[in-house]
Amino acid sequence: MKFKKTAYFLSVILTAMLIFAFNVIYFNIKYPLKYKQEIIKYSTQFNLQPTFVASVINAESSFNCNAVSKKGAIGLMQILPSTASYIANLLNEPFENVDLFNADTNIKYGCFYLNYLENKFKTEKEVLCAYNAGETVVNNWLKNTNLSSDGKILNNIPYPVTKNYAQKIMQSKKYYLGRI
Repeated sequence: MKFKKTAYFLSVILTAMLIFAFNVIYFNIKYPLKYKQEIIKYSTQFNLQPTFVASVINAESSFNCNAVSKKGAIGLMQILPSTASYIANLLNEPFENVDLFNADTNIKYGCFYLNYLENKFKTEKEVLCAYNAGETVVNNWLKNTNLSSDGKILNNIPYPVTKNYAQKIMQSKKYYLGRI
């Protein structure tokens, strides 16, 4: 009888440890965290939440600094060369020296652009929509009374990909809390 209780107790402990280990592995795969110093540096410099920046990077590239999209967006934060040229101009940096595959540069430019968008739009949702679909697109949505009742906040996001993108990032921020 004592052996059965001990075996049961050990099996419960082992099961709990396996569940814990699975959760740790699962969340580290689904929500990886690399380039922590760069994220902290540039999120601080550009007045952003590090959890927000990490969530954007995860959604954009899964922390793959060599990622290139079908549309030509490059690096961790998936920045188009045309957007990078615009950012370089605003930062008074020569664009020809911009290496978007470089994690430090990509995070700097991505954080700068997120901050730029935060200064233009009312909420995080509109910022994310602009980052994904484009600033002009979101401005047009805000002018549409079927999508925005006040011209500042989107009530509806007409692009399913952009809607899912924004929701994914807003949800994933909680998984980076306490990790960055």
